[in-house]
Amino acid sequence: MLNVDAGGGDRLALAVLARYLMATTEQMHLAIASGVRIKQTRRLAKLQAEGLIDRITLPQAGRPRAWFTTRYGADIASEWPELRNWQPSKLASIYWPGRIRLPASG
Repeated sequence: MLNVDAGGGDRLALAVLARYLMATTEQMHLAIASGVRIKQTRRLAKLQAEGLIDRITLPQAGRPRAWFTTRYGADIASEWPELRNWQPSKLASIYWPGRIRLPASG
């Protein structure tokens, strides 16, 4: 990892996404630190820039974003002691970039 705070919130954010496969921005704010939204949004953008997570925009009203680990992010997270017995779900492969297909909203 290039610039990830391994002892703090960056690691927590990546671990949350690794365990839950996908979460909206709102869910990530609630899971990580509900009182500090701007910092968490920046954290997600930073992890995305590092190639550890990515996002899609959902077709619902308000266009919420859903975040997920990339293959690289899942590989990194699987090496941490707290995720020692965790294995990326075979179903998770549908979430990696280039494989997500959302129905057209109409």
